[in-house]
Amino acid sequence: MKITVKDLIERLQKEDETLPVYFGGLDFYRVRQVGEHVHIEFNQTVYQDDSGLVVVENH
Repeated sequence: MKITVKDLIERLQKEDETLPVYFGGLDFYRVRQVGEHVHIEFNQTVYQDDSGLVVVENH
């Protein structure tokens, strides 16, 4: 799923800014622009395999 930065900001603005953000057990690493996309990166590698299942690899 992709959303725009604007949409993400609008959704987050509705929340209490003092609340922590939970990433489903993933460890947040950084936000960076890659080409025409913004990537939210984690310390784990997350990807879909050939059958469409999400794989998480801890390093």
